[in-house]
Amino acid sequence: MIMINTDNVFETALKLLNAFLIGVCCIFLLSACSSEKYKRTDDESKSISAEVSITGGLIRGLISDKNTNSLKQYHGIPFAAPPLGKLRWAPPAPVIPWAGTLDATSHGRYCMQPETTGIGIYIGTRSNPSEDCLTINVWTRANKVDEKRPVMVWIHGGGLLGGAGFEQSGEALTKKGVVLVTFNYRLGRLGFFSHPELSAESPKGVSGNQGFRDQIAALHWVKENITKFGGDPNNITIFGESAGSFSVSALQASPLTKGLFHRAIGQSGGIFWPMSHRNMDKPWAPSDEKLGMILAKVLVGEGDNASLDLLRATPAYQVIAAAESSPALSALEYIPTVDGEVLPDEISSIFARGEQADVPTMIGNNANEHKAVMDLFTCINGSGVDGFNRFKMGLLGEVFDEIGSLYPSGSEQTILQSWEEFSNDVNFTYPMRLWARAMSNVSSDVYLYWFNYYPPVLDRQYKAFHGGDLPYVFGQLDMFGGNPVGADFADADKIMSAWTRFASSGNPNGKNIDGWESFTPSNESYFILGPENAPARNLRTERMGLIEKAWDIRRVQGTASLPTVMPTGIKDLMRKCKGANP
Repeated sequence: MIMINTDNVFETALKLLNAFLIGVCCIFLLSACSSEKYKRTDDESKSISAEVSITGGLIRGLISDKNTNSLKQYHGIPFAAPPLGKLRWAPPAPVIPWAGTLDATSHGRYCMQPETTGIGIYIGTRSNPSEDCLTINVWTRANKVDEKRPVMVWIHGGGLLGGAGFEQSGEALTKKGVVLVTFNYRLGRLGFFSHPELSAESPKGVSGNQGFRDQIAALHWVKENITKFGGDPNNITIFGESAGSFSVSALQASPLTKGLFHRAIGQSGGIFWPMSHRNMDKPWAPSDEKLGMILAKVLVGEGDNASLDLLRATPAYQVIAAAESSPALSALEYIPTVDGEVLPDEISSIFARGEQADVPTMIGNNANEHKAVMDLFTCINGSGVDGFNRFKMGLLGEVFDEIGSLYPSGSEQTILQSWEEFSNDVNFTYPMRLWARAMSNVSSDVYLYWFNYYPPVLDRQYKAFHGGDLPYVFGQLDMFGGNPVGADFADADKIMSAWTRFASSGNPNGKNIDGWESFTPSNESYFILGPENAPARNLRTERMGLIEKAWDIRRVQGTASLPTVMPTGIKDLMRKCKGANP
């Protein structure tokens, strides 16, 4: 049983709600051996056609035209067996070979998630989700298999609760000479679930982080198959935004990814907070297996007697609904876990010891991450000084008395600006800076950025909001209902060029980007990507020190407890604030 200090339930509940919101607000954004049966002749294999032989069999994709540099697309390719029945919550199994030619002209289905998700400008409908969703997509403009183009593997965002790889297009990015790969991975408590029986099934005695295992399986598929699409298996860049960036930090920390990628790009997110552990209670969180038993009780009402067979027989939509019933089961903060294999320790500890993948890394965050959801923050916590104080206590109560000196509350406008900057710094600026500092423990360069372009959404009123970098990275400037002008296309070209240059060489400098130094703890160098487009130093360093102090206190003393059931009033408040999307 998880003990609750009733005097602090309200503050703890608000902490969970704010952690839950940070995951939810980005939800919009958010292998077996090759079959010899389908082996092509040497002459045929030199050119890339609509039909390609890969792991599992033959696929037929789309070719836009017959011209040089024509776009070729291959969608909905299975990279693992469907995680159904006994394979629910199991590590991804080898892909099941198919007979004939697989139609790869349209994407697969969404992984299981709420059909309507998000808040504000992020609200989206993702119909007909399925557990049979482990599919991969390839976009290429290569004509020959031996072109060895840089490969960029996109990991989608969505708070580890929603989204899909196919929501991002490779039409513009591939014009920069790269091969783009996107894919789906299991989400929510179907993708991140620990249970004592599930751990007993494992040869390593572990469970949890199934979604990260899917990501690793996708990277194995890329390594084995990408030459068929003109890509270089020895030049693979993983990149992601929000939960995709959280995933990049996890993959860089995992010993299971050795040799699977050669560069890493993290956009707005890294798992450097004090993490939960699979079978060990921490002062700030119960064990992940204990959370699994809480979910089991919600699902089948049998508590500790809920068998894994019974849980696997429960319809997937019920698992999603049960997890949504409490932020304790769906807050991003408690979804990834130290399982003992995918993540043998907290990610921050792995990086501190210099045990992360030693690859060139480019990371950063946006200047106004939470600008688009401030109304929700004030609705949940209340407005004015009282609301901001409640938010501060829930998010960083360890240093509550010191926050005011760095985030002033003199007027209503000042409060809102301080609130937005405080939330941004705690959840994004500090983790990205910690990630950059920890790269000093390995030999590869790291480049830190501050994204300050305002996407052409709602008269740019949300400034450089969370996810606002995606229209520029993928050249999809109509994202979020945007209405771009000529300058936006030029700005997107700069960003796509920097991203693809980094993927090619490990250095983003080049045309329109000059003087971007690699970050070190001594130079605190970063680059402003925006109208300023200039190098800078010492990004909010005094604020970073305060946040670091709070997180150190949390790890040493433990200051958070996790209630099993949220107070009814708080659940009603969350429902009211999310309006039509409770």
